[in-house]
Amino acid sequence: MQATLSAGLTLAELEPWETARIAVKLKAQVPNVTDVPTRDYLTAVYRALFTASEIRNDVLHARPATAPDGSQRLNRAEIVNRQAAGDRFWIDDEWLDAAIIRLNNSIDDVNKTRPPFV
Repeated sequence: MQATLSAGLTLAELEPWETARIAVKLKAQVPNVTDVPTRDYLTAVYRALFTASEIRNDVLHARPATAPDGSQRLNRAEIVNRQAAGDRFWIDDEWLDAAIIRLNNSIDDVNKTRPPFV
């Protein structure tokens, strides 16, 4: 697969970057990849990385709060242009279950498109 990738997509180049930045770099390279299985794989990978980054950011940037049922939960304010957009949500068991499903679906997509190792 490395023969079909452009420069800059090596471990040494990508390792210092955050998850979303790696996804951006992969996404930018996808149109340049002519090998269809590799292109499909990179597409699934960058989408999975964006999903993981979004979930991570929601948890990391949430604040502790008391939920309406009295339990201690994380509360996340949706941020647009570094400002709270008014939409807030709880990081609760239901949210975590949905996040796990999203990640599992992303992993499935990556595994389905992974080219064979030769």
